[in-house]
Amino acid sequence: MLFINPQWQGSGITNELKIGAETLKLFFKDHSFKEIPLYEKDLESQHNIIAYNSILKQAEFFKTAIIESKAQKIQTVGGDCGIEIIPISYLNEIYKNNLGIIWIDAHADLNTPESSPSKTFHGMPLRTLLGEGNEEIKKILFSNIKPQQICFVGLRDLDEPEIEYIKLNKIQSVSKCDYAALEHIIKTYNTIYIHLDLDVLDESEFKYTMFPTSNGFKIDDVYHLIKEIKQKTNVVGMCITESKAATLEQLQPIKKVLEEILF
Repeated sequence: MLFINPQWQGSGITNELKIGAETLKLFFKDHSFKEIPLYEKDLESQHNIIAYNSILKQAEFFKTAIIESKAQKIQTVGGDCGIEIIPISYLNEIYKNNLGIIWIDAHADLNTPESSPSKTFHGMPLRTLLGEGNEEIKKILFSNIKPQQICFVGLRDLDEPEIEYIKLNKIQSVSKCDYAALEHIIKTYNTIYIHLDLDVLDESEFKYTMFPTSNGFKIDDVYHLIKEIKQKTNVVGMCITESKAATLEQLQPIKKVLEEILF
């Protein structure tokens, strides 16, 4: 089932990702999807998280929608990376921790509210899923994941606490956008979840992301990687996040990547 979650508050107090989600709604207008409502009444920082109450409420909205859907496979378009805590914890529960998570992203998203320099929640979802972070947000999760379930692809912009956490927990990471480099972890799990933050892309090919970084992947390489993972494994979830494209024309370079979310 396809969800569109326009949550933007996890990236800070700028609503560019909300605009990006509106554009994605237009892109997917001919397909059936469920939109998650926003709670924009409270953007104050609490518990070292910007817009804490809005993020908490929106996670509850998403959780309710997923429970009602009874979906066995989930596709999500965002919005910021903080939306991942609900679909991943749900699928991890129904597939009994047999879920490999391919995290294609320039950032690790492994901060806690205490370690985060920015205090933005989109830098915290994986650490939350791993069972650390804000207690009230953790209560909303369906389940927790383990470090060995994660394989990063394309990391290149990390905070020091994230580097230390990856080393301490021996989290796998590959620098190449290549299926062969991932095959060993993919074959470990019966089901696979793909997270794609568009900031992993080459900025010269797609620049409409919140935090573009240098030395990104080519769009074609990411497209072929996702396509091959889908062909060779049982992909039960996928999420594409962090687009601030304001027009369909701006989305055109990643059209074929976006279409891969439909399965």
